Amino acid sequence: MKHDADNAVGSTAGTLPSWRQSADATTGSFEGHDHASEVSFFVVEQPTGAGPSLHRHPYSETFVVLGGRGRFEVDGRGLEAAVGDVVVVPAEAVHGFKSLGPDNLRLVAIHAAPRMETTWVE
Repeated sequence: MKHDADNAVGSTAGTLPSWRQSADATTGSFEGHDHASEVSFFVVEQPTGAGPSLHRHPYSETFVVLGGRGRFEVDGRGLEAAVGDVVVVPAEAVHGFKSLGPDNLRLVAIHAAPRMETTWVE
């Protein structure tokens, strides 16, 4: 498959978008609607016990675990995920996660939408 860097769309001519708020940030987000992309995402790093409470989205969310371990809840079903695992949450499923430690949970949370939309359940 041929990739043409000239077709990459940045926020301004010649500048690629970034998920970082600052150059040294290890967490951040990207919303696709500003960049002609149909996906959005969070780059997450959570210490032991931290993570979002239960919520849902009108689209699927895919978690790519890059480091540490996490306990995910998806529609009342608990599961543990570690480095290399992928957790797929269907649209409208109530879900959340917490870092299990001892290392920080690092992941990318990919939202299948150009704009993120969250309904908090708790």
